[in-house]
Amino acid sequence: MFSLIQKILNLAQSLNALYKRIDTLEAKLERFEQLADENEALWQFLDEQKENDKLFVGSPEEFEEEFTDIMVRAMKPRGDA
Repeated sequence: MFSLIQKILNLAQSLNALYKRIDTLEAKLERFEQLADENEALWQFLDEQKENDKLFVGSPEEFEEEFTDIMVRAMKPRGDA
């Protein structure tokens, strides 16, 4: 009887560890999905700029400043930010 209880306890602990691992993997997957969405949005923005013939003409410093301003305006804070 004790052996059966011990096996059930070991199985329950194994399942608990498995569920914790699944939760960790789901959290990582969610983070990667968010990164993929941000990447897709950036590429879509660049494609729209090409289609509208509004490509930036100027020095690399001016482009970086303009691009940074656009990204900061579009940024959505997450977490403790």
